[in-house]
Amino acid sequence: MNFIKKIVVSTFYISFICLVQISIFNNPIFLGEYSYIYIIFILIYPYRWNKHIFLFFSFFIGFIIDCFMNTGGIHAFSTTLCAFLRINFLQFFDGNNFNQENFSIYELPFFKKIFYIFSLVLIHDISLLIIELSNGSVVINKIIFFKTLFSSVFTTILCIIYFSFRNFRKTRI
Repeated sequence: MNFIKKIVVSTFYISFICLVQISIFNNPIFLGEYSYIYIIFILIYPYRWNKHIFLFFSFFIGFIIDCFMNTGGIHAFSTTLCAFLRINFLQFFDGNNFNQENFSIYELPFFKKIFYIFSLVLIHDISLLIIELSNGSVVINKIIFFKTLFSSVFTTILCIIYFSFRNFRKTRI
């Protein structure tokens, strides 16, 4: 029963975050090309749960975004890549303290959390934008660099705001 509850909760969360991404953050008024808030799912998914289901959910969230944005699978690839590399980044940033059984991203020190979030977002954006812009453009290097940098910084700021509100809410209750 616990396994089914995890699947239902994750599916609900995926639906909600996809709805927020598609309806709010893909809006051109809100810098639609530069904010990929759905990566929060990869950042906060529990680390002790099944890795294969996590990879499937990551692919699924990218697939949903691809279907609504008509992008042909680039979001699915980028989210799956980030999900695959997530544990390696945590081991790098948390070092010897990393214990997958009782780890929580909310317990990471602030600067380690920022570097962890920024590195995953940067990997996501680099893979996403290289695939998106690799159609033979001449000025591809400068476009990829500036678009990736702006997108990564903006998405990292949104993720930090999310974590700040979540920590604030937990301390107030």
